[in-house]
Amino acid sequence: MPSINMIAPRRAEKLRRERNMRRLVFGIMAELALAVALAGWVVVDVHSMNTRIAALDKQIATLQPVVDEIKEYDAATSKLQPKLKLLDDAMSVTMRWYNTLNKLTESLPPSTYLVRVSSDDPGKGGAKKDDGQRNVVIGGVSATQALVGETMLRIQTIPDVTGVQLHYTRDATLPDYNLTFLNGLRSNNPRRVLAIEFEIGSQLNLSQPKGAKEDGGSQT
Repeated sequence: MPSINMIAPRRAEKLRRERNMRRLVFGIMAELALAVALAGWVVVDVHSMNTRIAALDKQIATLQPVVDEIKEYDAATSKLQPKLKLLDDAMSVTMRWYNTLNKLTESLPPSTYLVRVSSDDPGKGGAKKDDGQRNVVIGGVSATQALVGETMLRIQTIPDVTGVQLHYTRDATLPDYNLTFLNGLRSNNPRRVLAIEFEIGSQLNLSQPKGAKEDGGSQT
């Protein structure tokens, strides 16, 4: 029976197994290193997140009094809202009066002067009250009847004034007005000037029309 030499194959097999073992050990070590690095990154990230959370909690604790104060201001503002609306409405009405009176004075023709402007409640006397309008009586003096008519025409062009009508005109000597210029001439006796006294009735619209400006004046 022939003799077979098995030493070389066994040695080669042993070397192959050793190489495989080394590869396996290196692979396990690499995986362990990767796992350790990943675990370290997770730990660092969690620590950083906890640090940020702690800092934010500290900021929240610092800002909490300010937040509480803001809530108190909001509650106080809500309580004052009806009063603020009332003041805003009052300012709107006041500005409409101001704008109307300003336009009234600008619309007067030459040698015409206002003596009084008064108003009353249209609901006075048992009539149904309308908070959107006020009766306005305009009294003044002018040099001629024609100028009184021109005054009425100009008043009718004021957007918030309606129902313009003449109550009366009359000749008068007006010593109390001390008017020095009428009919384009300077009076020699300013205490005794002949003029036309007039009274005009109208209605002033105080409601907020569509498209009105915020300052209470109507758009023209």
